Amino acid sequence: MTVPPPLPRAGFVTVMAKLSLLVAGLGVAWSLLQALGALLLPDGAVARLAAQPEVPAGVIWALEHRLGLSLLGLALAVLFLAASWGLLKRQEWARWTFIAFLVGTAALNFAGLAAIGHVFDTMLAMFPADMLDTPDGREFLAQMQASRMLSYGSGLLGALAFAGLHGWIVWKLCTAPARDEFRRPGA
Repeated sequence: MTVPPPLPRAGFVTVMAKLSLLVAGLGVAWSLLQALGALLLPDGAVARLAAQPEVPAGVIWALEHRLGLSLLGLALAVLFLAASWGLLKRQEWARWTFIAFLVGTAALNFAGLAAIGHVFDTMLAMFPADMLDTPDGREFLAQMQASRMLSYGSGLLGALAFAGLHGWIVWKLCTAPARDEFRRPGA
């Protein structure tokens, strides 16, 4: 019985996999640091922050769930690391998992745009209304409005750029030459 020749390998998939391994490794390290920080932050410090009315409820929620959020981030980073390794080894499951990460990340970038207005509204709510009704306060409000628009515009441009890049990578991974590089289970 003769062994079939190895599948041809394009540099694109290899480079993508190696870059993704680097990003995933950094993600795992960052998630481990976050989990360590979550463990070291005492619950009493979170309770003291929660007692302060100027601290946004979303911040308090994130701090109260810090370990779970850190472990979720770690799990996603490990899954991305596994998908990147599988991509390098030309595993079909890894190709689809990698594509799902690309599409999910692009969608999250657009979803994050909705948070920009909330962040600015939360920051403005921390200032007393009588302070905002002064000439300096009105100038501050105008600067905040300009910053909000700039943040939204740059966030939208970034989301569009990453959606375009991720869409192109997904397309490349779905072309026949790229698909042919990947082993299917039982093949």
